[in-house]
Amino acid sequence: MAESNFEKALYDALAPEYEMAMQDVANEHEFSPEFEKKMKKLIKRRNKPYYRIINTAGKRTACVAVIVLVASSVMIINVEALRNAFSDFFVSIYEKFSTVQPIEDDTAPTTLEEIYEITYNINDFEIIDNEENEYSRNIVYFKDGTVIYFLQETKQMYNHDVNTEDAEILTIDINGHEAIYFIDNNDYCNIIWDNGDYIISLGSNIGENTLIQIAKSVQKVE
Repeated sequence: MAESNFEKALYDALAPEYEMAMQDVANEHEFSPEFEKKMKKLIKRRNKPYYRIINTAGKRTACVAVIVLVASSVMIINVEALRNAFSDFFVSIYEKFSTVQPIEDDTAPTTLEEIYEITYNINDFEIIDNEENEYSRNIVYFKDGTVIYFLQETKQMYNHDVNTEDAEILTIDINGHEAIYFIDNNDYCNIIWDNGDYIISLGSNIGENTLIQIAKSVQKVE
């Protein structure tokens, strides 16, 4: 009996303190921009296809050893072919798709501080989808079976798989920037480039020459 009374008294004494602690935990906490940026990078790194291979120090050491061994035994391989690297992107090429990532750039904006749009005359196209947030703008234009996909995204968030099955990946110049260019197996032309601050991507069945003109028309909205 005495023990039960003691337990009740202890509960009555501590319950208010526990309730206050739980309320403090429940209150929404606002993290600093630096913390948010680090978390986004960690999440992005974890989503990489190679994350499970390098997620421990031991695995990273083993990977380095393998890379050194392979590199030393196949030095006749072209460096660009080995790295699959363009000037502004790393492209991991697989059988049916490729993963495109920008070269890391800590000076680039982490949110869409400026907006870029197509200035080529597509006024007769209808916008059938428009998704926007602080990191990206994804707009789909449509007219009589012709589709234009437009994407503006921050470099930190851009990490996309693209349909490159049986496609030859080339580079072209878009306003002084090296752009990735390929035609996918749906006969859509695709252009991806780093304009210095953001990644711009276009995909369409409108035709190669017209899409290049559209890409060159993309400008910052004043």
